[in-house]
Amino acid sequence: MDILFIPGINNTVQTFDGTISNLPDGLNGISYDCPALETVEAVAKELLAKAPEKFIACGHSFGGYVALAMLDIAPERLTGIALVNSNDWADSETLAATRRDKAQQALDGAYEELANAASARAYHPDNAGRADLLEERAAGLIGYGAERYAAHSRACSVRPDRGELLAKTTLPKIVIVADQDVVVPTAKQLDMATRTGATPVVIETAGHMLPAEQPAALAQALATWISA
Repeated sequence: MDILFIPGINNTVQTFDGTISNLPDGLNGISYDCPALETVEAVAKELLAKAPEKFIACGHSFGGYVALAMLDIAPERLTGIALVNSNDWADSETLAATRRDKAQQALDGAYEELANAASARAYHPDNAGRADLLEERAAGLIGYGAERYAAHSRACSVRPDRGELLAKTTLPKIVIVADQDVVVPTAKQLDMATRTGATPVVIETAGHMLPAEQPAALAQALATWISA
């Protein structure tokens, strides 16, 4: 069974290396970088063109928005959907405006500053100083870049609410949550799981960068869900 791992903002396929390497036999993990396109629907179509004919869409943060767009565009291609540190609602007008402003700031030369500020909130306190995470994050920022940050920030700002879509789908669905996510609050993600009928899983000692912080636990959560 194929699982397509979709990275979030400021992340590349490298974010999922540890998770993919910890998947048990019978599960094949693949990942593609999200192209610098300004709607989640456009990103979803680009990735669908590369993806296997049937797969589980597993999206982290922004990648979850792309996974939901895939569910909307091509539900027949999906065998399940997993949202990791993500959500199904649209931005408020205030947040959308902030994202558009940051997109322009990044293109004007402030990308590194913006990315570092985001990183400061992304990890569980117990993981914030881990050398492996700092190395992975630095490499990710270099590979990701200002143009992609700007495009994806704008894509977030115009994405629709897909709560009804997620609630109505009959596909297997799981919401995997970090115990201390301050970017997309843990409690709101758990409420989403309840509201949409998704299986909730909380992973301990993790923040918004759960895939990098606890890759083995994420792989185990997915494997357990799939086997069930």
